[in-house]
Formats: sequence, C-alpha cells, structure tokens
Amino acid sequence: MMELWDFFRCEPGMEEVAARVVNKVCQKLVPDMWYETRIQAVITYHAQVHKMTVNKTQARTMQLTREQYLLVPPSWLATHHATWDFMARRWCDPEWWEQTHKAARERRLKMAGPAHHQGSQSVNQYVKKWSAAHGGQPCGRFKAFALAHKGKAESAVDFNPEDPPSAYSNATVHSRISQYTAAARQVHGEDWDPSTHDLDGELVMRVGGGKKHGRYWIGDNTLDTASTPTLSQIRARSTDSAPPIRPRLTATQI
Repeated sequence: MMELWDFFRCEPGMEEVAARVVNKVCQKLVPDMWYETRIQAVITYHAQVHKMTVNKTQARTMQLTREQYLLVPPSWLATHHATWDFMARRWCDPEWWEQTHKAARERRLKMAGPAHHQGSQSVNQYVKKWSAAHGGQPCGRFKAFALAHKGKAESAVDFNPEDPPSAYSNATVHSRISQYTAAARQVHGEDWDPSTHDLDGELVMRVGGGKKHGRYWIGDNTLDTASTPTLSQIRARSTDSAPPIRPRLTATQI
C-alpha cells in the first residue's frame, strides 16, 4: 500500500482519510486480483501464442495448463516466479477448485435469502432504472437499498417502512431497515421519511456498531468512506442525547 504514495500525493491534513479510503478499496481489489489475473492470463496466452482474441466471458470457462500459465505472467509478477508458479499450480489443482466451490456453496447456504435483486448494477444505476420505470419518481439511496432487496428496478416494487419481513428477499434486511429508521426518527423527529433521504453515515455506524470486516452494516456501497466518521471519532463527540452505539448482531442473532 505504501507504494501507492510513490505515484500519488495526498492533500495535507487528509492523510488519515486517504489511508482509510485506500484500505477500503484494497480489501476488494486484492481478493479480486486472484480471480481477474487468471482470466487475463487466459486472454494473454491466446493472444500471444495462438494469435486469437478471447474475451472475458469466454476466458472464464477456459483453463490452461501450468506450463501455459507460466508463459504469460502479469507485469507485476514478472520477477516473482515462485509466486506465479504457486498461483498456476493452484489453478490447475482440481482439489483446490472443489474446495473453493464448496466454500462458496456453504456461504450461500447460510444466507437467509437472495442477497439482492440489483444484479451487477451500482446503486446509482438502480436508482435511475427504478425512477425511469416508475414515472420519474425520486428515489434516494436508502430507498434504493430497500427496493433492491424487494425486486428488480423495472418491477412493481415500492418502499413502505411499515412493510413486514416477508416483503423482502432476506428477512435480515427488514430488521436493519427498521432499526435504522427508528434511530433516524430519534434524531430527526417522528415525521422523518426514510424514503426521501439518503443514508446517514454516522447513524449507520452507530446502529451497526461500526464497520465489521471492512463493510458498513447497511448500504455498504452507497456511503462515502471519506466523509463517514470512524467509530472512535463518533465516540469522542457523542452526547447523552445521541443514539447509542449498538453492538452488531450476527445473522443468526437477528
């Protein structure tokens, strides 16, 4: 991570915020590198050796031999032969693939329902699609978070804070929405309408007990990491009238 600052400069006084943002991004990019690097190796091998174009969709279902992988190391591993060989051996090991698929299946089985109906769209894209499909109605990010756990943007879904758990694809989402709404009304008043406001990062931190495993308790991809205070910052400025910082429950406790 420190090598990043060889190429970029941080605005004075923003070092702590910048470090948090970089750390957040790396938590996703580093695991993704393992997946994306294999696909790129397949594409590069076919381009260099067979002089043919292979797109990412095709490459995902294609395999190379260990020797073929070793011919096309990425530039950032060109001098780390042992590391590239280790990765190639893993990709060619049927037992490793089986363990990987088994772990993924077990994670999916632990879910109470589908994660969401958002697909590969960003929240902003979901907002635009839902608004276009519903006569131009406004849609805040909190509302979009709730709707994405009800149905696709083009479907006949709308948000009502009084909806029961069965309205959502995952019952834990209803619990989070209800707790966040209650905390927001404690701060902004009983007339506060969650459907017309974006998520409050500090409230999410308070109700969700901070960030766990690098993720926010609700609306993880909709919050601005740079402007959302850390739990220690929130504790330092908390008053008796502020919503308490709650311990985060696990999925089995909700």
